[in-house]
Amino acid sequence: MQKELFRPALHFSPAEKWINDPNGLVYYKGEYHLFYQYHPESTVWGPMHWGHAISSDLVNWEELPVALYPDELGQIFSGSAVVDWHNTSGFQTGEEAVLVAVFTHHGDDNEKQSIAYSNDRGRTWSKYSGNPVIQNPGIKDFRDPKVFWHEVSQKWIMSLACGDHIQFYGSANLKEWIYLSSFGETYGAHGGVWECPDLIRLNTDSEQKWVLIVSLNPGGPNGGSAIQYFTGDFDGNVFLSDQKEEEEKWADWGRDFYAAVTWSDLEEPTWIGWMSNWQYANQTPTENFRGSMSLARTLSLENRNGQYYLIQKPVFPDQEKLKTILKTNELILGASSYKASVLQDCSIIVEMDISSFEAEGWSMQMEGDSARITMAFDAKAKTFIVDRTKSGMTDFSSHFPSVDSMPLDYLRNVSLVLDRASIELFVNDGCAVMTESIYAPDGIQSIEFKAEKGEVVVESLTISAVLE
Repeated sequence: MQKELFRPALHFSPAEKWINDPNGLVYYKGEYHLFYQYHPESTVWGPMHWGHAISSDLVNWEELPVALYPDELGQIFSGSAVVDWHNTSGFQTGEEAVLVAVFTHHGDDNEKQSIAYSNDRGRTWSKYSGNPVIQNPGIKDFRDPKVFWHEVSQKWIMSLACGDHIQFYGSANLKEWIYLSSFGETYGAHGGVWECPDLIRLNTDSEQKWVLIVSLNPGGPNGGSAIQYFTGDFDGNVFLSDQKEEEEKWADWGRDFYAAVTWSDLEEPTWIGWMSNWQYANQTPTENFRGSMSLARTLSLENRNGQYYLIQKPVFPDQEKLKTILKTNELILGASSYKASVLQDCSIIVEMDISSFEAEGWSMQMEGDSARITMAFDAKAKTFIVDRTKSGMTDFSSHFPSVDSMPLDYLRNVSLVLDRASIELFVNDGCAVMTESIYAPDGIQSIEFKAEKGEVVVESLTISAVLE
C-alpha cells in the first residue's frame, strides 16, 4: 500500500483531521496518555475537542475515541490531567484511582476553567456538574491550566496563562481554587500572548531548580510561535525567577515546536510539543490530516557559571527497531567532504561526535530530487543555522521558507531525527535544539558533511533507519 505523503513514521499524527496543542499528559499504570486539541470535522482549526492516544513507550501510539466534546459552556481548549491518588476531589467510585482533567472552556465571550474525571483509566470522562471551577475575572486570554500536586504545601497548584503573564492558583480538592500570585509582566519576551504554562522541578548535577515554561505567540526568536522558560524557586505560593527581567531563554530555536508540556505522575520529567507554527499551521501541504507531535524529550538543567539552561534528550525507539545504515570512526573533514546515501522513504537518526574542531565552519546538507536542507555552524559568528528555503514544497505560505538561527559557542556533537515532514536537531547533548517542518515530496537521498576553512575530526558517525 502506498504511504500517505508527509505522514510521519516516527511521530504521532491523527488518522485524520486537525490537531494542535498536546493536552492532559498523564502517566497511569503503564500508559502514557496524550490528549490533544482536535477538530474532528476538518483539517483546519475549528471547534476544539480533546482527542486521545495512549502509548506504553512514548514512541508507538494507539489512537482512542474523542475524550471531551464542546458543550454549552464552550469549546474544550488546552489543559492538563492528574492522578488524584488520595481522592481529594471525591470523584473516585471504584478501586481505580480517578484521573482528573483540568481544562479551559472557551465560550463566545470569555474563557473559564473546568474539570472532568475518569474512573476507567481515561477511557470515558464525566464533566463536573459544578463547572466552571474558576470564573473569568475579566481577562480576554485566560486559559491553559497546568496542575500538579505540591507536596510541601499539601495542595494542588495551577499555572494559568493570563494574556501577558502567568497566574498561580491553589486548591485542596481540584474544585475550589484560590488565587496565589502572578509572574511575568516584566520578564522575558512579550511579542505575543502567553500560553500553555508548565511549572516543573528539574535536576542539575548538584541541586534542583523550578522552571516555568511559557509558550508565546507570536514573538519567537525566528518568527511566529515559540517557547520560552524561566528558572527560579517556588515556595508553594510564589515563583521567583533568578534571571534578569530582560533575559530571554528559548527552549527550541526552530520554527515548529510549540505548546509543549510535561507528563504528570512521571518520575523523569518528559515533555512533547506540537510541531507547527501559527504563522502557517492551517496551510501545511498534508491531505487527510494536519499537525503532528514532536518526539517526547526528557528534561534536565545545566548550570553554566550560575545560569541554568534546559537540556533536552529525545526518546528514541528501542535498539531492535533501528537498522544501522552507516557507522564510521575517525572521519576527517577538511580538504574533502563526506557524503552518505540514505534510504529514501523512512525515518533517519544521525548521531555525530566531534573530537577536534579547527575550522571556521561545519555543515550538514541533506538532498533529495527536489529538496535541499542545510544545517551549518559558523565558529566565528558563533551561530548555527537551518536553511529550509529550498526544502521542497515551501510556497504554501510566505512565512515558511526561512533561514533560522540560534547562538552556539562551539560544536561538540549533533543528533538529528529526520522524518517524512520534520527534522529535530539536538546539539551539544541537547543544550541547543531546533525543530523544523519540511515537506520534501521525493524524500532525502543523501547527507553530505563538510568543514569550512580548516579541519574537523569526527570521532564517530552513525546513521540509522527506523524500522516500521
